[in-house]
Amino acid sequence: YQDHWQRKAGCGPCTSATILYYLARTHAGCERLYGLPLADGNQFRLFMDQIWHFVTPGRMGVNESGMLTDGVTRFAGSRQVHLSSHVFEVPGAVSQRRSFSDFRHFIQAGLELDSPVAFLNLSNGHLENLDSWHWVTITALLQDRSGCLLAELSDSGEKKHIDLTLWYDTTYLGGAAVYFVPAGKPGTVPVA
Repeated sequence: YQDHWQRKAGCGPCTSATILYYLARTHAGCERLYGLPLADGNQFRLFMDQIWHFVTPGRMGVNESGMLTDGVTRFAGSRQVHLSSHVFEVPGAVSQRRSFSDFRHFIQAGLELDSPVAFLNLSNGHLENLDSWHWVTITALLQDRSGCLLAELSDSGEKKHIDLTLWYDTTYLGGAAVYFVPAGKPGTVPVA
């Protein structure tokens, strides 16, 4: 982004743009989501600016999953593409959370439907390689040699790996995971 506020608060629109671009390039019927020439850095910044008008950060950024899902589905609708959103909320209070297994299965479901997963991390817990109050895109789940579940992320164009179990166990503000699929796609079932 060119603007200072957009650079500071633009992780939600950037994550949305990343996912919409991917869906446009990989899913039949979603081509209209990205109407610019193939993305280079300048073209993608123009696309992020378009998304900003739909996924618009408030004073606290895009700090709720509904802000992202509403904006993404409105943008898609403006392009005559209908997407359904699937959301898994992670409450801040550990006692109110569903099992980590449910969280992992939700993310796997999105990835198996060939949809990158938007991940809202309000508190990074004990992770040092992930900013708090931040949206990133989960592109894969992997296990390291010790059996630790890692999420492969796209974070503002940079590839990272985080210990997803450690995040889930130590975040004190929670977050959310979100994925989008073309409405009516076979095999899509709301998971949360």
